[in-house]
Amino acid sequence: MVTNTYAPARNGVAVWAALSVRELRRRGHDVDVLTYAHERRPSNEPGVIELPTWAGLDRDFKVAPVVTGLPEALRDRSYEIVHVHHPILLGPAGVALGRAWGAKVAFTCHSVYSDYLDEYYWGMGRVLKPGLARRTGAFANRCDVAFAPSKRVEGWVRGCGARCRIERLEPPADTERVRCTPRADARAALGLDERPVVFYVGRIADEKRVGALVAEFAVTLEKVPDALLVLGGSGRREHTVARDVRRRGLESSVRRLGAVDAETLSLWYAAADVCTSASRSETGPLTVVEAMACGCPSVALRAPGFEDRIVDGECGLLVEDRPGAIGEALARVLLDASLRARLSAGALRRSVLYTPEAGTDRLVAVYRDLLDC
Repeated sequence: MVTNTYAPARNGVAVWAALSVRELRRRGHDVDVLTYAHERRPSNEPGVIELPTWAGLDRDFKVAPVVTGLPEALRDRSYEIVHVHHPILLGPAGVALGRAWGAKVAFTCHSVYSDYLDEYYWGMGRVLKPGLARRTGAFANRCDVAFAPSKRVEGWVRGCGARCRIERLEPPADTERVRCTPRADARAALGLDERPVVFYVGRIADEKRVGALVAEFAVTLEKVPDALLVLGGSGRREHTVARDVRRRGLESSVRRLGAVDAETLSLWYAAADVCTSASRSETGPLTVVEAMACGCPSVALRAPGFEDRIVDGECGLLVEDRPGAIGEALARVLLDASLRARLSAGALRRSVLYTPEAGTDRLVAVYRDLLDC
């Protein structure tokens, strides 16, 4: 595996790569990971080959150009499959190594990368979209197969000029790290009464649009005035979101948790009435599946990632991207107990589709097919 970000980082790519490595090793496959150093990763972790980092957007995503050469640990090794997770930085190095070893090269295009240019740099990065698309398509054509986590990503990669084989592979969620606790028990453990709870968990970053989510929750409060929005996670926009909450006078209706451990996260999933996100650019939102595994439905935009995981009306609600739509849908779920119960049951049923075991079954099948070609 060649990835710019890896465990213990908590983001979609890092989790996906780590879960794949874990499951492949459980099945007896030898897997090494080439990635950047992380301050919380144990030194000399078996099977992890590190490169030094310089800087990054946050503590979980620090990178650097590959200017000092690849680690000595790779010199005398060879592999049958090289799986790269980014078209920049370590990605090209991974492709070059794969070709040098005579290995098959797989590439996971985790998102419509150009979408991020809408959220960062005040939108001025939009002029870079055509160039980024061409680069992604050209990179995919250097590989033997490209994996796409959603229909939209698959369509985007093809539109970028990719002519290689493309396979759909939805990202797994670590359903082992969350446990389904009865709602009453979870609420008692968290000291909650019967106040309706909306839960968000993820990075507090531009592309997550947490500020927009706070604005949507203000719409929810017009119909459900005692509702509570709980924000789990940390990131570079924490102070901005806190300021926005104060400006709207929502201090008593919004609780910020910061980073949460797996046990606490499980309790919030189980205690919440609904999870939500205002993001427009998810790959395969892990939190949706983690919430599903705890019986918690989600409300989100009809956008990449969400539309592949949430069946509207069965395990959550999908809404159009217009002001007030998320807030109105949240109120609908909070006010309708029968709808909430139906969505909760559907969430539990659907969660089994996204286990690490199911995802690795599909991954190994494609690997074997590549090696048989």
